[in-house]
Amino acid sequence: MFGTILVTLTCFAICLVLYVFNTYRRNLRIPEWNQHYVLVTGCDSGFGRLLAKQLDKAGVHVFAGCLNKKAELGLKQKCSKRLKPVSLDVTSGKSIAEAVEYITNTIPQGQGLGGVVNNAGIFPISAPLEWLTKEDYDRTFAVNLHGVISVTTACLPLLRAGSGRVVTLSSDAALFAWPGGCAYNISKWGVEAFTDTFRREFYNTDMSAHLVQPGAFQTSIVVPQIMAKQFRDRFVSLPEYISKHYGSTFFNHWRQNILNLPDIQDTDLSKVTDAITHALFAMYPHARYRVGNDCRFMWWPLSMAPVWFSDWLYSLPRTDLK
Repeated sequence: MFGTILVTLTCFAICLVLYVFNTYRRNLRIPEWNQHYVLVTGCDSGFGRLLAKQLDKAGVHVFAGCLNKKAELGLKQKCSKRLKPVSLDVTSGKSIAEAVEYITNTIPQGQGLGGVVNNAGIFPISAPLEWLTKEDYDRTFAVNLHGVISVTTACLPLLRAGSGRVVTLSSDAALFAWPGGCAYNISKWGVEAFTDTFRREFYNTDMSAHLVQPGAFQTSIVVPQIMAKQFRDRFVSLPEYISKHYGSTFFNHWRQNILNLPDIQDTDLSKVTDAITHALFAMYPHARYRVGNDCRFMWWPLSMAPVWFSDWLYSLPRTDLK
């Protein structure tokens, strides 16, 4: 009896020590972390906008990449002079080059960037892959994949100078390729491959690369009403033989699933921005951050489940097809 109690108490003590040590280790920051210069793309709304404000408030020098002037002006009015809005279209080589030139001329000579956050992204349309067009793929890859590659490579000289970190927004879609997001899924799997390659190629340097994999959050790229309209418009534009094959039952079922998205979306965007901040400035950052209950407790376990099980669970129901 005494031996059992002793073993139990010993195990409890070990777990407590490990928990305290891990918490302490997780909270360690690099020296003068809030004096760094960081570029964040996609600051017009959502994660990027919140992150830019949080970093500015913490004393970080932020270059906030925005697609439209209204967003730039809004950030300029609400933040300190440390935050500098930058016109940045990640699909345009000219825009990226101009942004990098501006950053180079603004940063103190020899300091470089402490971080680049690849946040800009889009979700084209939620629909079966048979409904997608080449333009859907091209537009998604241009922002979500090629934009990440172009911005990161253009910033490499500044990242070298600043011993910087690259933090890229991936998705739970990179853990589990769910039906209805083919173009988006591919773009995020590509982002993961690019980041893993970067991390390994620059392993013996002062640079590093990290991925943040959010689950379902309420941001401007996933608005159920807009997505439902896009889905309907695409359905009515399909060739008749395809629309007849899927039929009205399938259409109504899928559309309702889109409209039900708010039921599973997390409204606390700071969970994601906190993960990004940790990746940027922690003494011991993670290679990947899985953020959101759905990502950690559903998509991640499913990514390790037998293929036959995950395919069965998320296959399109035959009863919805004619």
